[in-house]
Amino acid sequence: MPSTSAGRQKEDPACTEESPAASGGVMETFSELSLKTIEFQDLEIESEGCHEDPPPEECWDFSVAVAGGPGVGKTVLIQALLGFNENGQHSRAAFLHPNKPDGPLLYLHPSHPGLTFWELPLDDSSPEKWISEADLLLLVTDSQFTQAHVDLAHSALIQAKRLCLVRTKVDCNMHTLKRRMKEEYSRVEVLSALRTVILQPFNDMAKKEAIPLFLVSGFEPYKLDVPALKAKIEKTSRELGRALCLAQQGYEVIGYEEIAELQSALERGGISEMVRFIQSSLDSLLDTRFDLALMGGNPGFRHSVLNSLRGLKDGEDGSAHGGNPENPIEYASLKYPKASLWDLPGMESLESQPKKYLESVHINRYDFTLLFLTPWQEASSSYTSLVLELKKERKKSVFIQDCEDDEMPPGPRENEVFVLSSAEIPGPEFHRLLGYLEKKLPSHKLRAFMLSLPNLSAEVIEKKKEALSQEVWKVALLSSLVASVPVPGVAIACDLSLLTARLDTYRQELGLDADSLANLSHKSGVPVSKLMLEIQSPAGKGVTRELVQKMLGSATGIGLEVAGVFLHRFPLLGPLATGGIAFHASYLILSRCLEAMAEDAQRVLSRAQSPA
Repeated sequence: MPSTSAGRQKEDPACTEESPAASGGVMETFSELSLKTIEFQDLEIESEGCHEDPPPEECWDFSVAVAGGPGVGKTVLIQALLGFNENGQHSRAAFLHPNKPDGPLLYLHPSHPGLTFWELPLDDSSPEKWISEADLLLLVTDSQFTQAHVDLAHSALIQAKRLCLVRTKVDCNMHTLKRRMKEEYSRVEVLSALRTVILQPFNDMAKKEAIPLFLVSGFEPYKLDVPALKAKIEKTSRELGRALCLAQQGYEVIGYEEIAELQSALERGGISEMVRFIQSSLDSLLDTRFDLALMGGNPGFRHSVLNSLRGLKDGEDGSAHGGNPENPIEYASLKYPKASLWDLPGMESLESQPKKYLESVHINRYDFTLLFLTPWQEASSSYTSLVLELKKERKKSVFIQDCEDDEMPPGPRENEVFVLSSAEIPGPEFHRLLGYLEKKLPSHKLRAFMLSLPNLSAEVIEKKKEALSQEVWKVALLSSLVASVPVPGVAIACDLSLLTARLDTYRQELGLDADSLANLSHKSGVPVSKLMLEIQSPAGKGVTRELVQKMLGSATGIGLEVAGVFLHRFPLLGPLATGGIAFHASYLILSRCLEAMAEDAQRVLSRAQSPA
């Protein structure tokens, strides 16, 4: 990969006495100094032997911009700060703009998710727009700092950014002076004098605020002040970094096992095999079925609960009604085609044969069972046997009690009991039931169940958003890998069709599409026009390829604001050059639009519940 900085060399020509870095610029001024008359100052910077604290366990979001001209050693400096060597497998960077090889480069810290380094060129197009998004600016030169450096430093301080100066290839200057001064050479005095000269352009600024300077060796970049600079960066990131909540970022849905499988697919068949693996995994998630059985109790109450879970009122077309059915009746979810609720018949003639009854209703078809209780049922031995048989078959179930049944005799209940009222769904007890299901169902089954629910409450909408967020990283990664045609005006390649389709699905799942709004308007009495006023996000109003293309263009300009957790978990993206950037842009669009549409859905629901 092309680099914007020079690497280390065994024999650096800049270390010769005749080189411009040694004989001109800084060294002309330095050679005129009388070392014996310099007043040495106590330096806070530690040099060799500085020991860092072990990496912290918490994660934070912190960006370091490393700006300097070509050939000053930015790349080598960053790799030293990250603990890489220039040929190491983790030393690759990702271009933000692959069509501009002299543009910004992204480096990820190997052990600190969210801590990112950006290598920025210092040319006519000032990197100020990138620095404005960084937390810490490192200004790098291998000679004397110029007015351009001073102006950039001034701009950074005005924006309340932390600033550090870095002078590279100092060993070349020391080598030259040692040859010149011979017996009079003093390493400590030379370093101190060099600091004074290098800081001269910043004297006026230093009167208001001390600016730390770090001296770096070109031949041995891990020595001199690099350890102290690493400690400075870590300390500053602890002070100013924004905490990364891993659960909120979806970090926990990317398992190490899946990472290993992705890496294996990449090694086995390249990107095409990796794409097939991700697509298969995504299809498996999107095609997950969920079947919920409702059994026992008073049929009227059971049907009212079933209807509420489908977003229907008792008596509406398609609602459950009547007594116990003769055979299981399937009621498909009105929101999610892969989910169904099943109304099961009573035991009746099979009352004394619980095992045969469970076989007759195809109990293995269901992922979860709601057992409705009445006082007379719970007191019966047949119902007790049924509960024991369900436990024996390892079928997941809970008890549902009608709140109007005041007295329920104690029975052999090891399951949770939830007291519901069909007129008060949702309510605290219903949300407690959702919390219980979260603990008992596998994540893919829970996702299907949550998406099958209508927007009953703010809590349900939030859980829908969390369920949809499980797929975001897979869609983003797939989008960044399968794209073959660059988007005009966008510096990265993403699959527009895939992103557009998934965003439109999110819009429908969250009830922001025309049919959902019309249905909600009919039930609440609030005109659709008023409900639509609560939709503020562009994606919530409608998803088009043009909108996604525009958002991709904006995402590439976000620069240093990276989804550090995800990029950190994907070291396999390193060889894919721009894959990490495309993944970041796709992930950012999907996650931000999902968040914004969920907020839209909350406002729409609130308006529907307050028709006055």
